Amino acid sequence: MNLALHNQQQCLDQLGTAVASLGSDAFYPALCQAFTCFAEVSDLLFLYFPDQQRPQCLYSNLANEDQYALQVSSYINGPYIFDPYYQASLKGAANGAYRLKDIAPDNFKKTEFFRHYYKATHVNDEVSYITALPNNQHLHFSISHAQPSKLFSVKTLGVFYSLSHIITELLSKHWLLQDASSRPSNNEQPDKPNLNQALQQALKQFGSTLLTPREHDVLQLVLHGHSNKAAAERMSISLSTVKLHRKRIYQKLDISSQAELFYLFIDALSSAKASDSGDPLQAYMNVS
Repeated sequence: MNLALHNQQQCLDQLGTAVASLGSDAFYPALCQAFTCFAEVSDLLFLYFPDQQRPQCLYSNLANEDQYALQVSSYINGPYIFDPYYQASLKGAANGAYRLKDIAPDNFKKTEFFRHYYKATHVNDEVSYITALPNNQHLHFSISHAQPSKLFSVKTLGVFYSLSHIITELLSKHWLLQDASSRPSNNEQPDKPNLNQALQQALKQFGSTLLTPREHDVLQLVLHGHSNKAAAERMSISLSTVKLHRKRIYQKLDISSQAELFYLFIDALSSAKASDSGDPLQAYMNVS
């Protein structure tokens, strides 16, 4: 039996343990164990996305506190809104396994989110099982490659994809079988503004008071990592028109790069009040 088949058999054996653990606290560790049979796999995360709230980490195999702070804590405190997996869930992606390179915008690796999150965490290849839960909630089971410079092999990816229906069904079934008291509670305090809603609103409105509607559409696509060509295709306009819009955006905002645009958004967020529902850039410009 070759190594790939041996690893696959080990994985299937461990999945039996996960099935036996459905509804209990042992489920996530057991499911992790099934995937650590593959030498290519390192970091494993289970992220829960409540409706209209920031995510929570349900379980991870990250033993190092610095790793956890970088890969989890920093992620859930804001940057997750730029995550292609999160955006895919918002858009109603079907349950299944998704590879980062296949769902990310074409210019994603040039975004500041990629540079400060994926590059900083040394994650070069990632597969995530996206599972929809009742009431607009989602679970993401993220699997990262053990070596930053390597990609998952075709055989390993084949196993991941072949298990897609099984894994998402297990995640869904476990959620339903858990005792209600064992499920994660809402992470927002009743007397505090909802961070997720504030971030989503700020992103949606960013630049809307200073730009034309078309320029604002281009800005949104650029922030999420789409190239000029991809933006032109999505907006059904010519490439030259997108370039002109982008040039005018940079002129109006007094910036010269996509990196500066990202940091302008971050700076504008820091100036906006949590109760604001308008363009955070307007408040920032008034203070600057």
